[in-house]
Amino acid sequence: MPIRTATHPLKMIPSNISLQRHETLRSGLLRVINLLTDSVTDNPSNHSSNGEQEIHEVRTTIKRLRALLRLIRPAIDPKFFNRENARLRGAAGLLSFARDTEVARETLKTLPVSNQTEQEAVSSVLSSLESRGDVANDPEQAMAEVRRRLEQTRRNFHRLELAGTEREILESGLGAVYRQGRKRMNIAIRRGQDIGFHRWRIRAKNLYYELQFLESMWPKRLHRLISHLAELQDNIGLDHDAAVLRAWLKKSPESFGGDGAVQRVVTCLDSRTRELREKAVPLGRKIWRDKPGRFAREVVRHWHKR
Repeated sequence: MPIRTATHPLKMIPSNISLQRHETLRSGLLRVINLLTDSVTDNPSNHSSNGEQEIHEVRTTIKRLRALLRLIRPAIDPKFFNRENARLRGAAGLLSFARDTEVARETLKTLPVSNQTEQEAVSSVLSSLESRGDVANDPEQAMAEVRRRLEQTRRNFHRLELAGTEREILESGLGAVYRQGRKRMNIAIRRGQDIGFHRWRIRAKNLYYELQFLESMWPKRLHRLISHLAELQDNIGLDHDAAVLRAWLKKSPESFGGDGAVQRVVTCLDSRTRELREKAVPLGRKIWRDKPGRFAREVVRHWHKR
């Protein structure tokens, strides 16, 4: 997989996956679901041996579909949500392709070091990673199964009826994700644990993709929030990459150059984590400054002003 890159909405997100001014919620959802699904099922090159970027984009597409599913969760049968969420999560899992190992390598290559001793330790650990053999899924077979699952999800979405008014659905769905993100942020900050920041990141991504879909409702405010969320994701995403590598090293230091080299690299990773979280925390507090109910109501009251 490629090194993590910035996800600024103006550069990465086509405008046609946002709700259009003339659309109902259901018609907009189905149009975007069709576009996202077609981007995978109509592109046979995604399984090629040189298709790392395409695989990354397919995984991102699946995350968008899961975020849209979560947005309408209050208006659908829990069984439908659980079934389709599990289908999409499983599809993403088929595309792992030794991703953690590649991310670990890229994390090491870009890890700031302050002296020659630290550089030698990083080189030693990196050399051990480069020599590792990884067992991966067959790319072609995995992509075929991903396409099959996405087509099934598409068909199920088209048969779905939403319960409630559009404003009720959006206010409830958006409010729930915003509330969960705010709660997870507070837990992450209070406890300072890697798992807490990872869980916060998941809901930040959900909110990011949902607001991209809803941006036309309140362009000025939501564009700014989307930009903040893109920056936040970059910071806590890199933090998660560092956490995964740190856990690997501590679990079996003998596999990565020994205790001395591992401890020096872990010290560098700890410093990097502090730096990233010092950026993420104030940004998160800016994003989640509102009470969830008020935030959702403020966004949804612009529904008929599109």
